[in-house]
Amino acid sequence: MKSAKKQTKGKNRSLDRLTYVTGIMLPVLTIPQAYMVIMEKETSGVSLLTWSFYLFASLLFAVYGVIHRERLLMMTYFPFTIIEGAIVAGLLLQ
Repeated sequence: MKSAKKQTKGKNRSLDRLTYVTGIMLPVLTIPQAYMVIMEKETSGVSLLTWSFYLFASLLFAVYGVIHRERLLMMTYFPFTIIEGAIVAGLLLQ
């Protein structure tokens, strides 16, 4: 019979894997929005204020991840910072 600690550790590994996959997928799923704003110049319904805050929050979390050596935060929020920065730049250039 598995101890409670071993059962929890096994569940944590599954949660860790799911979290890393999600951390990769989030920025990837934002790429279509960036494509629409930058390449197609389609900005209707896209809020500069909202995306600017997303950019600020992502940069904050990325820096926090560096300072605290949290690989998941860095892996998720540095790509987000680039993509959201591109969206904000595309909105500002319209």
